[in-house]
Amino acid sequence: MASDQTIERYKKFFDEADTDHSGQLTLDELTAALRRKGYADGDDKIKAMFDAVDDSGDRQISLDEYLKAMGAVPDKDHKAAAMRRVFREFDKNGDGQIDRSELAAIFVELGQHVSEEELSLIIKEADKDGSQTLSYEEFVNDIFVPSK
Repeated sequence: MASDQTIERYKKFFDEADTDHSGQLTLDELTAALRRKGYADGDDKIKAMFDAVDDSGDRQISLDEYLKAMGAVPDKDHKAAAMRRVFREFDKNGDGQIDRSELAAIFVELGQHVSEEELSLIIKEADKDGSQTLSYEEFVNDIFVPSK
């Protein structure tokens, strides 16, 4: 059973996704909300999820259907979506990469001073493809959640 706080988060998401305030989510509303929240699943996967959740078969998802389904979503999917949101916030120019200046800005936002030499070392360690930028995977695997 989800905690009251978790249920409230789910209800808030539902309300934000329900842009026409009908009390039901359409496939388009759900897809748009998931994209805004950082979920990267393809349209086919989202449609399959929508169809699985739509118990009544009316091509809409009620709050009850949604809350029932949310109990089945693995926590790792929510965490991955949150990480994509963080990445997009730091990717100021929206090119799908974090460059040296964006990485420096991250540390400034975190209240940490890093020298140019330290930035070079961080990029060298995390930049697996030699692009001098950090992809989402490099950022998550080597910067945000360093391996042991």
